[in-house]
Amino acid sequence: MNEGSGERRGAPAYLLPVLIGSLVSFLLGLVLGMVWSPLGRSSSGTTPPAAGAEDAQAEADEATAPAAEPEPVPEEPVARAADDTADLVCFRGNPQRNLSGVGSVPRHPKLIWRFRTKTKHEGPYEQRGDPLLTSSTPWHGLGWTGQPCIVDGRVYFGSTDSYVYCLDLATGREIWHYGLHHSIKGSISVIDGAIFHGGRDNKVRRYDLDGRMVWETRIGQDTDSNPIVADGKLLIGGEDNTVYAFDPDYGSVIWSYGPTNGSCESSPCYAEDTVTIGSSGGSLYCLNAKTGDLIWEYATGGDGDPTPVYSEGRIYHAAEMGGGRERGKVHCLDLGTGELVWSRDMPRGIWATPAVSPERGRVYIGCNDGTLYCLDTSDGSTLWERELTGARIWSSPVVSDGAILVGVRDGTLWCLDESMGEPIWVFDEGYDIDATPAVAQGMIVVGSQNGWVYGIADDPSQARLNPHWFRAGPDYDLRTDLNPVGVRTIESSAPEPQAHRDTHAGYRESYLEPVYGPAYTRMRPPR
Repeated sequence: MNEGSGERRGAPAYLLPVLIGSLVSFLLGLVLGMVWSPLGRSSSGTTPPAAGAEDAQAEADEATAPAAEPEPVPEEPVARAADDTADLVCFRGNPQRNLSGVGSVPRHPKLIWRFRTKTKHEGPYEQRGDPLLTSSTPWHGLGWTGQPCIVDGRVYFGSTDSYVYCLDLATGREIWHYGLHHSIKGSISVIDGAIFHGGRDNKVRRYDLDGRMVWETRIGQDTDSNPIVADGKLLIGGEDNTVYAFDPDYGSVIWSYGPTNGSCESSPCYAEDTVTIGSSGGSLYCLNAKTGDLIWEYATGGDGDPTPVYSEGRIYHAAEMGGGRERGKVHCLDLGTGELVWSRDMPRGIWATPAVSPERGRVYIGCNDGTLYCLDTSDGSTLWERELTGARIWSSPVVSDGAILVGVRDGTLWCLDESMGEPIWVFDEGYDIDATPAVAQGMIVVGSQNGWVYGIADDPSQARLNPHWFRAGPDYDLRTDLNPVGVRTIESSAPEPQAHRDTHAGYRESYLEPVYGPAYTRMRPPR
């Protein structure tokens, strides 16, 4: 027992170098571990890890390490899903004016058909003292705002030639037309089986889908405003400085608000039981939709012909501020209070209505400096801008299927990627596209002031673009094909428009008294 105890109390002499070596190894490993630990190595021990332990430790360290700075990557499209079964029933798609397009946008476009309207010349009354307008000034095709409706495979539009047309969407075949006293510059609406519109002859109208008159009511001046039906009322602005709410069934006035600060060529925006509309004198009005009472008025400081757009509790509106270079401005207001959220000065005037993409947090707007701007909805700052041809942009941009479509006053229609505004293709008809394109049910329909309306679809064969009409991207190559082979061409069957002795008023009709037509049916007592 004592011998064994003596051996445990002291180490033999030959073991001393071994013990010293082990101590040195331990201290050296400890020091090296402390040095290596900032590089992601383990400092918890000196024993080499077992096979596979280094990989496991590296994964654990990677999971707990601080995140590295992200590298910029191309933005993935966040597009509102295209629905090729949906209808486009009014200017900007709905009463909130925030559904500019509903269908897929062709990436391999092909011109399928073109339809030529008639031509109407100015009458002496329409000149209004404007030296640029003469008795030989032609009106044909589609003007500002001129967005066609696409409903159940048919195209409906009013033309500056004084006719309203109904065409077959797939072929461009004319189904019917009806004539008026003078031009329709604005957009018509096709809502719940009825056609509603104003025009330059001082009347607001309802027709049925066979082109038969239901009623028409004379107001104090013409209207470019696009009507909508909301809260059981037909809402429209007049150039007689008045906002109207009509009974949509009978054409009688439910309420009116005025006089406004200038004419209301803007179209009404309905949201949250309110009606918002701009005026040419520089005011933006918010009215109670039930009574027409004023809720608030905001001074934009410029001509507010563009239409207000509602999105997520806010109103977006543009104006032309006047001056030698037509300065422009975009306003974002709180709908509930009328208080300014932000405003953005633009280099030139704005006649186009903005398009809002809440999914991306963006506002798209065309400007008279020839540039399409993409603004941040939070503060109005520029996310990107794309100069097109330098010609003015009166056409309102349409956003659908991850693409933007916008017309230019030199006759080009641009298709741009919504992400960064990169051109996808350009349609060039060579004249003037003030009208807003319609995108629905797999087709693009757009009108020009040269008298033509065009139907564009996707080419399933993805053949080479017809160089007479299309260019890929922003290249400006001269046309090489002057014969539009394969394009169905249709001429209007309407009679040649005739001058009316008083195109601004039906001289036998009383002010604000509806006149009923052959399609009128008494369904209930008028309000």
